[in-house]
Amino acid sequence: IIKRPMDLGTVKENLDNGTITSPEMFKDDVLLTFQNAMTYNPSHHDVHIMAKTLKELFMSKWEPIESSVVEKWRMEQAGGGGGASSASEGHVGKRVLDSEFSDDRPMSYDEKRELSANMNKLPGKKLGNVVQIIHDRNHRILQPTGEDPDEIEIDIDKIDDATLRFLDKFVKDALAKKKKKTG
Repeated sequence: IIKRPMDLGTVKENLDNGTITSPEMFKDDVLLTFQNAMTYNPSHHDVHIMAKTLKELFMSKWEPIESSVVEKWRMEQAGGGGGASSASEGHVGKRVLDSEFSDDRPMSYDEKRELSANMNKLPGKKLGNVVQIIHDRNHRILQPTGEDPDEIEIDIDKIDDATLRFLDKFVKDALAKKKKKTG
């Protein structure tokens, strides 16, 4: 007997409508889909065998990225808006691109210079988050440099104002947390 029915279509629908509010809920619902198929179908049945195979495949893909997905989700939570809660807050299906953060005032030259200097103070992991934010919003801005394939160049003048403001808030928050830990 299946106590809680689940299928991948419902998982997608729940992502889209905000019912799934964390990466853990997403993972649990996907695994429940496969577990239900394995519970309902005998072990020799093709559906059971495929569900088991897909469960193993999902976990092999999920486990290496789980911590970064959770980190990105937490980052979205921190930068997603003020204290007001909304139905879409915590909606894991939305990317930073769809964030509720909507400050799109133009940045002055001095603000861009300060942002650039502050980004250079970030530890590697947080710098990776900055790259991910830019990639999510407009991947064409990231340009590999000719000398080092692992190095990228970011033209800050090509980044839209809303992304710059979001980055500014993220970088300042990250530096404030870093300062708290060291000071």
